[in-house]
Amino acid sequence: MALPSHRRSSSRKRRSQSHLALEKVSTATCPKCGAAVLQHHACKACGTYKSREVLKTRADKKIAQKAKKDAKEKAASKKTK
Repeated sequence: MALPSHRRSSSRKRRSQSHLALEKVSTATCPKCGAAVLQHHACKACGTYKSREVLKTRADKKIAQKAKKDAKEKAASKKTK
């Protein structure tokens, strides 16, 4: 296992670690729903990017599942009549 040949001074250590500081993330607001969004990313709340819907959200999936379930129930009721 390698060992350092010279001690690292505190000022040299701090100078090298100054580049590791965290920066604040800049966010924008979604024009459709008003949620905070990372810039150049799709909105996770409503699934839009540049005024187009690009992602399916959980709400969209639930609506689709409910519509599918209702269609099955209607088909079953027609068969029993």
